[in-house]
Amino acid sequence: MADLLYVNFSDADPAPTGVTADGNGPDFTFGAAPKSDIYASPRVPTVLHDYTAPVVCRRIPKAQFKSLQVTAAAAWRTQFDQAGLVFTLPTRSNPDPNAANASDVAHHPAWVKAGIEVNDGCPCVSVVARAPGGTGGWSDWSLIPLSLTGEALGGVVPVTLQFTREKNALMIWLLRDGGATKLFIRKVPWVFLDDVATTGTLGEDVLVGAYAAQPDPYDVSSGESLQVTFSGFNIETTE
Repeated sequence: MADLLYVNFSDADPAPTGVTADGNGPDFTFGAAPKSDIYASPRVPTVLHDYTAPVVCRRIPKAQFKSLQVTAAAAWRTQFDQAGLVFTLPTRSNPDPNAANASDVAHHPAWVKAGIEVNDGCPCVSVVARAPGGTGGWSDWSLIPLSLTGEALGGVVPVTLQFTREKNALMIWLLRDGGATKLFIRKVPWVFLDDVATTGTLGEDVLVGAYAAQPDPYDVSSGESLQVTFSGFNIETTE
């Protein structure tokens, strides 16, 4: 299987080492700097297409995707602190999206991200998706407070998420009890639809992996990166 790719890392927040994606590798940790995110919004006065979050991922043909899983844990601090899984569908014109080249609508990818996210002081299970085309492909957002799923709050809070494929849909699951319990939390129905070869904007490959972000909208991070530890990172394909 192809090597892992490391996107949007820096000297201040370097890429982790020793990462494997077979589900049995060692835990790894990396930092997300303040103002990092994966998001697209028609906000006023400036439209936002943000792909600045650090990502550890693998490039695979979309047709070969089977599943993706990780546990993310951190001492969540500020509004919108987040980490988990990301499934990126790059455009044909920009097959390697990153902070430097994906900040406009023409080059910003479609994507689905899911994991833990802080909202109003509460860690939640979050799913955000940005479909291609339409009215610019703005992000939608859904939240489930962890208190509703029976998870304890306070201290270092982990969450385990899994993506699977069902026909043309990406299915998103919250895993509990070491994976013994799977809670279905969202279906994103457009992810595996075939893109029209002559008019479609998406490429044939996807980037699947783990990410962390710290949007820090109220400038309360004091410049400190959010440190997230990942475990059980697993990418499964059909070949």
